[in-house]
Amino acid sequence: MGIQMSLTARRTDRVFFDERVAWMLRVNRTLGADDRWVRAKRFAAAFHGGSWERLVSESSVSRWETGGSRPSRAAISRYEEILELDPGEITATVDTIRRYVDIPGSPGAAPTGAADGAATAELDALLDRALSREIMTGAGWDRLSALVTAAPHLVIAPRSARESITQRLVSEMIIAHGRPWRQRFEALNRLFGHETLGREAVAACAALGADRENQIFIETVGALDGSRHPDASVHVVAQLHDPTNDRALRGALLACLRKVRFGHFTPGQRRVLVPRIRDLMRDPLFHADAVPVAAALQAGAGVPLGGPQVAPALPHPVPHVAATVARRVFDATTARLPREPQSDCRDATLLTLIGEILLHPASDRRLYAAMLVASTPYGPSLAAALAAEVAPTAADRVELNVRLLAGLRVLGGQAERPTVERLVTAARLPRSVVDAAAFAIGHLRGTSERGFWEAALRHHARRWRARRDAPSAAALTGIVYSLGIAGQRQILAAVRDDPGSPEPSRAAARWWLNLPGHVYDSSRL
Repeated sequence: MGIQMSLTARRTDRVFFDERVAWMLRVNRTLGADDRWVRAKRFAAAFHGGSWERLVSESSVSRWETGGSRPSRAAISRYEEILELDPGEITATVDTIRRYVDIPGSPGAAPTGAADGAATAELDALLDRALSREIMTGAGWDRLSALVTAAPHLVIAPRSARESITQRLVSEMIIAHGRPWRQRFEALNRLFGHETLGREAVAACAALGADRENQIFIETVGALDGSRHPDASVHVVAQLHDPTNDRALRGALLACLRKVRFGHFTPGQRRVLVPRIRDLMRDPLFHADAVPVAAALQAGAGVPLGGPQVAPALPHPVPHVAATVARRVFDATTARLPREPQSDCRDATLLTLIGEILLHPASDRRLYAAMLVASTPYGPSLAAALAAEVAPTAADRVELNVRLLAGLRVLGGQAERPTVERLVTAARLPRSVVDAAAFAIGHLRGTSERGFWEAALRHHARRWRARRDAPSAAALTGIVYSLGIAGQRQILAAVRDDPGSPEPSRAAARWWLNLPGHVYDSSRL
């Protein structure tokens, strides 16, 4: 089985979406904790009930799980109910993947409900909650955005109310992770397409992206690829030419991929984009992010960049190594399962997803591939296999190690923490590997001991005092970021209040601790 992937092809987008959703449903049913559902006939017999009001035949389940027909959102919710998964565990992942292939600004497959008195009362209650200091869960944002989407001409007044809602949603989204992030990301994309809330949603991302005290930039600026509003393109181009910092520039490059692909930029914007992308391709720090944009410009928009043709699917720097590792990871992942998968689950789809996690040139495709596997029983096995492949001292595997750590950021749990912790404080490792570990450790499920966090802070504070260079500051920023994601507010307060701590880490800690309590607490639900 080989590994195939494409960066720009539109023809396969819908097939890409349908096949992967079908695979995810099939794997969850046949490899889940309850082996009663391995038989599709028994599963179909239990389908009536909960979020599903009709009887279902075995052939219907087969079509859903082979891509023959597209399951509705209610059907996917019923899978979650029968398999006893957390609400939104599969549906939020499906929403995220669909967003990648859909035209930005499309309404999506949100559950709507009738525009009756009950729905109006529910919308009012959710709006009141979003405008208050009460907790908003990911499910609450999902429902609120669904009801707003069902009323495209709805006007929420005054404008300050629209600003407050969208600013809160974006603020919660960028500090959430896992299912709470996916639910908020989908909610933001729904609001992007709304007639009256879309502009405020763009403005909320742009304002945070321009705020130098903000600590999360790639996601904030990169999210603008989900809006077709002209303001979004203006902000992305502005960040390319005068970025808030390096991370905001990376976010703008990420946003360019889909904006070029879906024709968001005007001819004038594309003309000024070309020399800037050409310059960034010559910059070692941004080459890897700029080349996929160049490929999209050439293949999707027909814009020449001069020089040699850029391949649409950029290979890994050491493709023979990465391809070998991908195959080894695939074998280790399937070998760790509690029971043997059916032949149609142990197939090319998993190998392709692993290949994308390690090889694909577009970071969002790597992220979404990891998310998809994380929403299946393969997730823990793949996390263990990825951790086993990390070889930080291998000179020819620097970029591969970074991608392994990025995969663990989505898939990793308590068992993988020791591997990542060692990299955070290891000496004489490449900057990119240390940064990837520092930014990943907060996302892994489970907890790290307070002693680890304090040792990591001391280690990189010493380096920063000795060197006062960008790599030392970046590592500190990553550790404080992970402290915030992990909810280690006591340690953050100690960093903020310690006059001996380097200013970059104190400033980052202040930002996290200044987040409104209801925003921070909501983001975790």
